[in-house]
Amino acid sequence: MLVFLLLLSVLGTTQFAGALPPSFSLPVGVTLTDGEEFEYIVVGAGAAGAPVAARLALAGASVLLVEAGGDPDPISWVPAAFVALANPAMNYQYKTISNNVSCLSSRNRACQARRGKGLGGTTSINYMMYVRGNRHDFDELNITGWSWKDMKPYFLRYEGLQDLDLLPPSSIPYHNTTGTMKIGFFEDSKNPWHSRIIDGYEALNFPRNPDVNGISQIGVSRIIGYTYGNERMSTARGYLGRDDVKRKLKVAKYTRCTGIIIDDDNVARGITVVHGPFKTALRLYASREVILSAGALVTPQLLMLSGVGPADHLNEMGIPVRVDLPVGNNMTDQSLVSIFVKAEESLNLPKEILNSSESGMLVPPSGSISLTDVATFVNTLCYDFVNRQLTGNSTECELPTTQFYNLYIGRGLPVVEQVIFRYLGLDDSVVNQLSEVSKNYALIRMTSVPLQPKSSGTVRLASVDPLQAPVIFPNYLSDDRDLEEMVRGIRIIEHLIETTVFKAAGASLVRLELKDCLSDGQQQDSDEYWRCYARHLTSTTFHSVGTSALGRVLDARLRVRGVARLRVADASALPRLPRGNPAAAVIALGERLADFLLEDNVN
Repeated sequence: MLVFLLLLSVLGTTQFAGALPPSFSLPVGVTLTDGEEFEYIVVGAGAAGAPVAARLALAGASVLLVEAGGDPDPISWVPAAFVALANPAMNYQYKTISNNVSCLSSRNRACQARRGKGLGGTTSINYMMYVRGNRHDFDELNITGWSWKDMKPYFLRYEGLQDLDLLPPSSIPYHNTTGTMKIGFFEDSKNPWHSRIIDGYEALNFPRNPDVNGISQIGVSRIIGYTYGNERMSTARGYLGRDDVKRKLKVAKYTRCTGIIIDDDNVARGITVVHGPFKTALRLYASREVILSAGALVTPQLLMLSGVGPADHLNEMGIPVRVDLPVGNNMTDQSLVSIFVKAEESLNLPKEILNSSESGMLVPPSGSISLTDVATFVNTLCYDFVNRQLTGNSTECELPTTQFYNLYIGRGLPVVEQVIFRYLGLDDSVVNQLSEVSKNYALIRMTSVPLQPKSSGTVRLASVDPLQAPVIFPNYLSDDRDLEEMVRGIRIIEHLIETTVFKAAGASLVRLELKDCLSDGQQQDSDEYWRCYARHLTSTTFHSVGTSALGRVLDARLRVRGVARLRVADASALPRLPRGNPAAAVIALGERLADFLLEDNVN
């Protein structure tokens, strides 16, 4: 707990965490008994599970929502505290298997795999960025009923944009102001680097884009987020915190699903769980359907434990095969590479944005996420590396291939070494180098994120014990095309750091010593060095999708092929990553499944 209080001190939120009560309340958990029956059982209260359960309950159905965790930690209400949410009490900290070509400067040379634990799932711990992706992302699926025209109404249904007046008139057709998920701009960070980053990209001919969810996605933007009243807007708050939902929906907290009950005719009849503080084993039944919304890592685990998955793997685990499907295959995730920029902050900053400590660290207001709400989208193939400017001479240039975003780390605070750099998952060598720099400089972590990677990994069972974590093999950068995209992104960041606005602020690149990357006479500015650097400084955005995907495992109405009355609604159902943060698409998917279920029952 001490570490988290120190971290909140770094972020300037200790003054808020105890004094800022949520402006909403969450449902009280129910106690279950063996053999109980409901019309629908939804497993997982995250980005899609909460919408599905809430919409079904509002339609008058008998619904049980099963969640392995409890209520989110009060710290999660504060947007500025988002880095603190690696807390294991509300964050599954899964281990992964290294492929030895990525995350090489992470602890144990392995990437991280965090996921939210508790109501709201990962929407209670993420960076809160509202980015739908590109409209072409849905059209390119080539799945009947899943084009942008089909999906747009579901994005609009849940969107409650509070700041439409701050967007241009051209944005009006792309937004709704009345939906249950209230969103808006984060509180002003009052950090001068906010405008410097925007000005730097503009110097490279990047347009200033007021709305990445509007006409165009390209350019540098201040991103709208899942925030309302300077508090996080998770799906727990947006859906489960509604008074009309709390009156009708039964929510079972601290209830871990251990498998799906499937009869001899391959019909899903319910689930098995361990429930409550004593982990009581129960069987729960669904008279209509079971919906899995446990996420891209756990939904495939539950399917495989129940005999739905790759036959060879299930046979290896001694699990009878009910349906041979490519469950757990084709896991894709947006990996990133971190570039660190150092800058000595001016001593003439306004007093209201200086910490009382001698470090002079910038303190974000509670409703801010500092520099992280400045994001940039670009097609790197449309960037002129010789003349250092973005061009837009083809329709392909409107389809971004890389996203850039930033994390601000103030100077001179010892806790940074112990918390923030560790939060990034870096090994001791890199942490020690960055900690030494941070004694005298502020740091900006700038990341380059290939949006639709070609590399893919797998999720498999570690054992038949449902309480044991699955085997996760992310396999980042196994396809060299992703590495080349990263290097192009690094080169653009290099040019950004060399713009006049960055130079005037005394910013420069932190040159990390990576012994593997300086062999054979490599220069620190060569493409070969940056390829090596990217393989070392890889990490993840925690955006895994595709492990129970539409068209491969699911039909067009999200039904598991070969098993009746069993559907999936979470990131695992997305066949490919959207060009951006996937939470928005996953919530829309949950809204869509609720309609499917209600339509099918009427019919």
